[in-house]
Amino acid sequence: MIALALCLITVPFSRYISPRAIVNGHDVYLAWLPLSVMLAVILLFGRRAIIPILLSFTIANIYNINLAPLQYLVLLICQTFSVFAACGVLRLVLGKRWRHCVPNKHIGQRIFWLGFMVPIGIKGLMYLAGFLFDFPVTISTFFGEGTVIYNIVDIQSLICAALIFTMMFYYPLRMIINPRYVRTFWLRSVKPVFFHKKSLYVFIWLAFLIFTLAVLCAPFESPVIAGYLMPVIFILFTLG
Repeated sequence: MIALALCLITVPFSRYISPRAIVNGHDVYLAWLPLSVMLAVILLFGRRAIIPILLSFTIANIYNINLAPLQYLVLLICQTFSVFAACGVLRLVLGKRWRHCVPNKHIGQRIFWLGFMVPIGIKGLMYLAGFLFDFPVTISTFFGEGTVIYNIVDIQSLICAALIFTMMFYYPLRMIINPRYVRTFWLRSVKPVFFHKKSLYVFIWLAFLIFTLAVLCAPFESPVIAGYLMPVIFILFTLG
């Protein structure tokens, strides 16, 4: 029941806050955050999260998209099957404790299966579904009808959601499930960062990072940002 309640709240919320853009006249996600929620819930609850995920995604799809029953089923399979399959592979490879010490152990295998194979599997199934079934024009671009640049941004949105934002939902949900974990998280992850000899350096660096992200994500156009700042960031990223 806890998993179902969390899914019913976080899946619509994550869909609502997912950043979007217009590419070639069509709406596209820059990060499809329901995938982050799905991975976070599975990492917390394991196989007990399967039914809550299926129910919450079914309700969200019915509420947001007008489709035929068969199309709803196909869409749900495209959204969830690759996630369940990749988690099953990790369970076979890493054993029963594959969900423990998520950010510390077996990082490479988790990144490969959850960060890359899951998005590739989702888009592969959606392209196959778009070839076999007809979908409304409003969502047909997600099933392979878009341009090359649109499809690139589309699959990058899944990779970003899986790699970057999964932990953004994992830790708050874990704290909701177990309030005692708040103290553990503070002592292990937050306090050692800010309370040591280089605390001022860490604070300044985080403030600079937040400012840079705010400038890059601000909803205005600027030739200075496009012409100078982005190349500088790319060069620094390449050198560092």
